[in-house]
Amino acid sequence: ARGGGGRGSSGGAAAAGWEVVLTNAGDTLEQARRHPVAVAAAEQIQRLPRGGQLLAVAVCGALVFSLLSALLNALYMLAMTLSFVFGGAYMASKAPSKESFEPAFERWFLEDYYPKVAPKLEQASLMGKLEQWLGVNTRQSGASWAYRFWASRCLPAGISDWLLVKIARVNLGTQASPVMVTFVGALNFWMLAPRVSIDFSNLSILDASRQHERARRSTSAPVPRAERSAEATTMGDRASLSVP
Repeated sequence: ARGGGGRGSSGGAAAAGWEVVLTNAGDTLEQARRHPVAVAAAEQIQRLPRGGQLLAVAVCGALVFSLLSALLNALYMLAMTLSFVFGGAYMASKAPSKESFEPAFERWFLEDYYPKVAPKLEQASLMGKLEQWLGVNTRQSGASWAYRFWASRCLPAGISDWLLVKIARVNLGTQASPVMVTFVGALNFWMLAPRVSIDFSNLSILDASRQHERARRSTSAPVPRAERSAEATTMGDRASLSVP
């Protein structure tokens, strides 16, 4: 009963409000009709012949239509401007942080990049190299350890702030043979930039790491026993010559 009474009272209040609005509109139109300028214009139109009256009404109608169109266009532009301003402010406040990129990049690497690269690693017999470099069985935990290998060489990403969005660029290849991938961050979310083409056959980062590993091993290779004995003999001869 109380709910019905509440709805009835609210409906009555709304009807009373509309009645007040219509009454005020009628009073305004009546005042405009009685305005001296409106009265003079009506008298001038009545003095015109039939064709002139129709022409005057058409001109007045076109003028009113033009004024209403201009008013509506102005309101539309104001609404669009406010939408852009408030929408831009909202997007700027929701731009993701730079710290959130690495977890998003890891998720993209494990779900999108690695499944397309793994068969090529098998075909190129590079899984064994990854096992040697990482010291783990990549066939059991290949995706996570492959990410560890790439992340150690590709991150941190180059991130630039464009006010409304953030742009992150990662090179999955090498400087000589780059594989640039661009990500866009907006609304607390990172995604691959539209129309980005990725060369999944470019595994130059593995070739560069293999060459670096070979160079490191060659520089740290042990000296052969014959060379060590010859060097020791030479040092002993020098020491004996220096004794008086």
